Amino acid sequence: MLTTLLLLSLSLPTLWTQVLISCPYKSLCQQALLSGNDVVLQCDDPKAIWYFSSILEEDPLLVSSMPNTKRLPGGSLQLTNPQPTQTGLYHCQDSDSSLIVEYELDFQDVTTLHVTHKDLGQKPLQNETLRLGSSVLIFTHWERWQDCNRCEEPGERKRLGYCYIEEPLEKPMPCWLYLRAQKVQFSRMRPELQVEACLVPCDHFKETSQPYFIFDIYRLGKLTNNMWLTCPLASIYR
Repeated sequence: MLTTLLLLSLSLPTLWTQVLISCPYKSLCQQALLSGNDVVLQCDDPKAIWYFSSILEEDPLLVSSMPNTKRLPGGSLQLTNPQPTQTGLYHCQDSDSSLIVEYELDFQDVTTLHVTHKDLGQKPLQNETLRLGSSVLIFTHWERWQDCNRCEEPGERKRLGYCYIEEPLEKPMPCWLYLRAQKVQFSRMRPELQVEACLVPCDHFKETSQPYFIFDIYRLGKLTNNMWLTCPLASIYR
């Protein structure tokens, strides 16, 4: 009799939720993000006009010509499933061509994500030095740990890290915003996800559940009696 595999849930960290990014008025803000994750860039002007300039130093273009973007009624910009090729400068201006806010975003390639589990003895990427005229340091800038996905029983928590480059005495920058149009092939330059076990008491005043997807029952193949499951950034339960 064929074995039946039941996937009860795929527990995702807050990686595929829509992220709202804000920046002070008339300021430029830099940020690294994972590709494939929806983003909303805040710009509080119902008549806002958005322009995009890629890191390849091409001429600015109207964001409205990009297929995966949408200007929201209040003026903010929604990017759906943004790709690494959309790394660059997003400029929001009013109807008089005056700057409201600018975002310089590095959409780091989620398909190159380096995943490690602390409790399995797996190590994150180490800092490395790269020579680009002068020596620069490549390192991972970590976000804070997410909440444990369970309480009063063993669970897991996760944190994301992004590739950054730092010159001596200079402020660190996301890798591809630093490199711009330079063609550099270096395996160290990729984002990271780290997982560790956790055990925390239940706090009924705090939401601890994670977004998840429910899958139906699948049967294993008749010929091989097995199935290969790929589930990046998440946990599979049966």
